[in-house]
Amino acid sequence: MTQADLLQQGKLELVLDLKGDLLEGPVWDDRIKRLHFVDINGQLIHTLDPDTKSQHPRHTEVKVPEPIGNIGLTEDPNILLAALKRAIVLFDLAKQAVVREIATTPEEHGVEGYRFNDGKISPGGVFIGGRMHKSGAEVTGKHSHWYRLDWQREGGKSRLLPLLGPHGVQLPNGLDWNDKKGVMYFNDSINNDNDPPSGTIWEFKTDKLGIPIDTHPDGPHARKVKTLGVNTEGGVPDGMCLDHEGRIWTALCGGSAVVCIDPQSGDELHR
Repeated sequence: MTQADLLQQGKLELVLDLKGDLLEGPVWDDRIKRLHFVDINGQLIHTLDPDTKSQHPRHTEVKVPEPIGNIGLTEDPNILLAALKRAIVLFDLAKQAVVREIATTPEEHGVEGYRFNDGKISPGGVFIGGRMHKSGAEVTGKHSHWYRLDWQREGGKSRLLPLLGPHGVQLPNGLDWNDKKGVMYFNDSINNDNDPPSGTIWEFKTDKLGIPIDTHPDGPHARKVKTLGVNTEGGVPDGMCLDHEGRIWTALCGGSAVVCIDPQSGDELHR
């Protein structure tokens, strides 16, 4: 049975029983046919070789010095971009060490208890990701930021530039791009202004690098796709990816489910 068949039938297949603390952020490296993902609180980068010829897929894990929100690929398969508490760093999997720090968030954006959450590298090569408080949205909303990395590879000072601040995002989470349509999708998992609290899937028009042109919710470049809540959908939107048809797949935090959403109508297609 193919993965597509499993999804259409609403079935999930257990690949590894890691009993991790907070497993997130899968990134596939097609160059080496490996899947990387993180255990945020466990401070681990996991790597899976999903060789279909083997009954027991090969798996390795590497310890990092801080809670790790997400990872991204670089030109070197052994070097990953890693988002830690405040810093974006380059991490060498072979040496199991930080190579160097690229950029860090200012102290006024939150220090104690804060860390990076979900983030990805855009089709144009720009890292975008947000930070949250470990206790969740009740505290997070006071200092939440969603950033893009202005990476000065040839020298100069690299910076994390806010795309959304505390008044625009409360718990930044999953994201992905449809570069054919020139848009990206983004989950703000919790909005405490809603009663009961719920999360929102947003669509933003992007430039050629995949950076949102404008994130103002009432502007011409932003559109609310769907609001999901515990009382209605059984959970709030967490991690996200798009399939080859451009449909949104998002995990529901608190709902033990993965749902497929039509990005135009907001209708739930599969669960």
